[in-house]
Amino acid sequence: MPDLDKRRAVTPPAAVVAGFLCLRTSAPPRVRHMRPELVLEVRRSIDELLIEGATLEQVAARLNMPARRLREQLAQAGVRFNELLGDCRRNLAKRLLVDTDESIELIAERTGFSEPSTFCRAFKRWVGETPVAFRRRSRLAQDERSAW
Repeated sequence: MPDLDKRRAVTPPAAVVAGFLCLRTSAPPRVRHMRPELVLEVRRSIDELLIEGATLEQVAARLNMPARRLREQLAQAGVRFNELLGDCRRNLAKRLLVDTDESIELIAERTGFSEPSTFCRAFKRWVGETPVAFRRRSRLAQDERSAW
């Protein structure tokens, strides 16, 4: 048995931990001081700019920062601009479909889509049903709740 110990190098636990810490700290991630409210500010800006299209560049200009920096800070927060844009579009579309009698064409325009067909495809991808079916189902559910 003593021969096996001589041939095999045994690393003490402290050395393993030190090596791990060295690896973890030798290449620190690029972390800037991100404002925690940034994602909320971006969402608000998207909501306000949605009818115009709400591009990354427009939102960045509104927040007084370069588009590249905004993209980086959102990435550090674990979110992409297009995800936020899609969320805002989806939420507004759902709200307009349930709370108003606006046409699908007008809702498509208000949510930043140039064509109603593009809006309908996106909505079906988001929700799993067409805007018309969603509106009908939501209103039936509201009627059933109010009947109780």
